Amino acid sequence: MAQCQVHQDSVITDTGSRNMEYRDIYSMWLESPYITDSDRKVLESMTAEEVHEAFYKAAEFGTGGMRGIMGLGTNRMNRYTIRLAAKAFAEILPKKAKVAVAYDTRNGSGAFAEETAKVLAACGIKVYLFDRPSPVPLLSFAVRQLKADGGVVITASHNTGEYNGFKVYDESGCQMLPDRTEQIARAMAAIGDPTAIETVDTDDFIAEPGLIVHVGDEMIGQFQAAISDCGKAVEEIEPEKLKVVYTPLHGSGRDYVMDALAGAGFTDVKLVPGQAEFDGDFPTVKKPNPEDPAALEMAAEMAEDADIIIGTDPDCDRVGVGVIERAADTGCRKLTCLTGNQTGVLLIDYLSRKSCAGQYGGAGKRLITTIVTGEMGPLIARDRGMDVEYVLTGFKYIGEVMNRMDAADELKNFFMGYEESYGYLAGTHARDKDGVSSALAICRMAAYHKAKGRTLTEVLAELYGRYGYWLDSQESLVYDGSRGEETMIKIMESFRKKGAGLFREIRAGEGSVSYRDYRNEGSGLPKADVLKYSFGDGSWVAVRPSGTEPKIKIYYCIKGENEAAAHIRKEAAAECIHKLTGVY
Repeated sequence: MAQCQVHQDSVITDTGSRNMEYRDIYSMWLESPYITDSDRKVLESMTAEEVHEAFYKAAEFGTGGMRGIMGLGTNRMNRYTIRLAAKAFAEILPKKAKVAVAYDTRNGSGAFAEETAKVLAACGIKVYLFDRPSPVPLLSFAVRQLKADGGVVITASHNTGEYNGFKVYDESGCQMLPDRTEQIARAMAAIGDPTAIETVDTDDFIAEPGLIVHVGDEMIGQFQAAISDCGKAVEEIEPEKLKVVYTPLHGSGRDYVMDALAGAGFTDVKLVPGQAEFDGDFPTVKKPNPEDPAALEMAAEMAEDADIIIGTDPDCDRVGVGVIERAADTGCRKLTCLTGNQTGVLLIDYLSRKSCAGQYGGAGKRLITTIVTGEMGPLIARDRGMDVEYVLTGFKYIGEVMNRMDAADELKNFFMGYEESYGYLAGTHARDKDGVSSALAICRMAAYHKAKGRTLTEVLAELYGRYGYWLDSQESLVYDGSRGEETMIKIMESFRKKGAGLFREIRAGEGSVSYRDYRNEGSGLPKADVLKYSFGDGSWVAVRPSGTEPKIKIYYCIKGENEAAAHIRKEAAAECIHKLTGVY
């Protein structure tokens, strides 16, 4: 995390002027000669409450970068805080560095990408700036192809439209790990006035084109070629027979996913027209997140004769799946939205199949997943002869393991990386989750099973019959505003005080409950603000504050004799959580 922590409401630290009241920081912005006239008018129109929320602290680096509400102020995403982050990023890079910069379809993303490029160019860094909205995995791929020293994506992933962010990547195309994002945070704190950061101007952009190189068609073509085999069937399939409805949720995945599917022979793919246009307001959804079944409602309305629905988020690193089934007697349609864990389970099963019917392969391969991702996927992987490695939450840690494997000449043993939050990577072309190649793999998987007369939910039921029923679910406790961080800290401490005793009421019949605090030594992983309560049958509950949003996330992985039994156990565990937090 960044070093710009707030200690009192009236004090802001590490913004260039130590221990200044937020009102003084606000005044400094008002009086800055570098603030545009239009921005100054906005500052002058702010209410006292708006000034407080915008200036009471500095924007912080969390999971892989900086994310926040757009607007003016130190605690907001704007041209000045983006310039500050870009300048700090430049200061940790080697001389004559090269950086790739991409952006999604959010309001302001293109302008923020240009601001980033102009700051980096002013520092003597060569910038490869994408010429159109582009997915996160393409940026990761491009960093590797260009042998760049880093990358930036302007995105706030699946957040609502008022958010944007600055996500940073290292020279491997992996999201930067905490040791380096902390360097950026310290550099941000030391720079001083964020309104006075030097940029090249528009004339310099034109006069010195060597500083800024636009990338587009050629790099996109290389990316599509690299993912073309992702999820390729173990035997011949008929992709043209699979009926697909796809929604990009107004995001950057649109052309990339459609082109990838077309290139693989999927000709019956309907694009949801109402959600195909780039629109940073995301007007058709409450939240552009394929984890939320409500985000797929427009796709479902078009899915009268479809087999599956797929949806990607604005930066196209996550993909959600809906399965259409029809009752044999009535023909009535039923839509089942798969969880991130269920899609992961199905991909593990599909990708580990051998061409010999009924036989599976994967011996010597390695599955990489996170400590809050469900246990059924790893259970299947081990049964197929694979090794499983657990990492902390965040795909950057999966990328870190891939880099270690690469350095040891073991990357050929990489099977797949995935996390419960709908992120998957089944190739080695990138070091981040990839909604484009995952959409391709999912469609190939659905076509494979359709050819054998099965839907994805029927395959999932077969796997439950073999490996037991596992219920994976998640809930979030949201704490907005200046008091939210303080409340979250207090709640996490309450969990720690309870320890394993939190679930004393449901311990009977389940054996002892073990408790692990990942802030302490002994996990074999870096320290992290995560708590995990494990039951004797492999079930568990995990608690962690989000690294990108003002919320505490609760993860449930519960095994039951059947679905109903698992739900009863999950509700009992949730009741213990709710009693402690006071949230029902």
